Amino acid sequence: MSERERDRPERPRLTGEPSDPEDQQDALAATRSRADQLLQAADDAIARALSGDSERFLHATRQAGGQ
Repeated sequence: MSERERDRPERPRLTGEPSDPEDQQDALAATRSRADQLLQAADDAIARALSGDSERFLHATRQAGGQ
C-alpha cells in the first residue's frame, strides 16, 4: 500500500451502497449502462430538435479562432 493510500481517510459508505465487491461492480455496470442510455436519449432529442436546415445553418456558421 502506498503512503498516499495509507493517509487517505476511509470513504463513508452511502446508504444502500453494496458492500460486496462483486455487487459494487454490478452496480457500477448498471449505472454506466443507464448513463449511456441517457446520453443516447439526449443525442436523439437534439437530432429531433434540429431540422436539416438548422444543421446546415450550424455547420455554415461555425466560429473559428475565437470570433
